[in-house]
Amino acid sequence: MTSMLSLRDAAELVREALGMRKFIAMICMCEAQYMGRARSFLNKGERLIVIKEDTSFLIHRATELEPVNWQPPPNRISVSLGEDYLALTVKRIRKPEKIMVKVYGFKSFFSDKLSDNGSFHMYLSEKDISENIRKHPELIEDGFRIISTEYREKVGIIDVLGIDARGRRTIVEIKKDKAGKDAVRQVLRYVQETGKGVRTILLSPHITPEAEKMLRKSGIEYKRISMFELSRIITHWQRSESSITSFLKEES
Repeated sequence: MTSMLSLRDAAELVREALGMRKFIAMICMCEAQYMGRARSFLNKGERLIVIKEDTSFLIHRATELEPVNWQPPPNRISVSLGEDYLALTVKRIRKPEKIMVKVYGFKSFFSDKLSDNGSFHMYLSEKDISENIRKHPELIEDGFRIISTEYREKVGIIDVLGIDARGRRTIVEIKKDKAGKDAVRQVLRYVQETGKGVRTILLSPHITPEAEKMLRKSGIEYKRISMFELSRIITHWQRSESSITSFLKEES
């Protein structure tokens, strides 16, 4: 749709699309204010606003890879009309965060149900995952400190050795694929070697029901690592490294 779309018509279209959980993309003149862990204000400009079917909310500028404002799902999104703008209020359901957007005009508007049944495969080795966890131990849990990676014991090499927020010595075994019974047996050998006083975590993208049952019975913890979050961190780190390299070249 074109810029001839009125704000009143746009409000009805957005409400209808939100009610049907449709994917929404709109190029519009807008400004945005975020309130939550911090505060920010984005002055008026032409941008792409995306609302995904799971209520993910993103505002993209005409340049840069990452959105300038975003809110992960689940969100409660409301629409209202001001004197010369359409107002979107995006409130996170589980956290006290919200984005308030004022839209002053549209260049284009799209909404529909999208068909996407393709699976996502990220080809990282366990060493790659371990290396990035070393840089970002919060991927294991908040307050986790890493002492060593690829720590050698008699029964094998432990992927991560660290201290949790309560000061407990902790070993972490990483699997890049779905963890099964063999992964649990491997962790159990480490437990026998290190002793029962050591906290043990199996970390993987997914786990089989049989393996999860074995873990519960053995008192070993399971934590799921988000490959999406890992991918986002790796991409961000690569971009930062590239920027630093370019800066150093310019300075030399």
